[in-house]
Amino acid sequence: MAQLDKRTLDLFADWTPPRVAVGGEVVRAHPDVDARVSLAVAQTLRDCGRPRDEVAAAMAAYLGRPVPVATLNNYASAGQEGHCISLARAVALVAATHDPRPLADELAPLGWAVVETRHLHAVRASLARQRAAELTRLARQEEALWRTVS
Repeated sequence: MAQLDKRTLDLFADWTPPRVAVGGEVVRAHPDVDARVSLAVAQTLRDCGRPRDEVAAAMAAYLGRPVPVATLNNYASAGQEGHCISLARAVALVAATHDPRPLADELAPLGWAVVETRHLHAVRASLARQRAAELTRLARQEEALWRTVS
């Protein structure tokens, strides 16, 4: 039987993996939009680490009108027919929890993404480089055509 090396420190002894919000696959897999939104709301509320009454209060502060906890609970329940969160309240939920998944999960299949503002300039720079490359390619094509007719 091999003996353990007692001189080497265990670098991972006190390490715990970071909490990563996954689960979008489950949400996106549901065929009903209202149910997907409810699942995303429930997941966001579960992962934010705050009691629902605090989240409801933060949403109310954002909106300037009351958001009852019972209504928030209904939004998070896929079984509550006719209780789908409005866009305004979904935005307030994102503002209260700092979690864009309720919006992002529905936009992703449409080819759109929710990006933090701090990354927006990088996205725009990439788009500008792509546009510049396309214009350079187009200019070369036009020059080649011009040379053939001159």
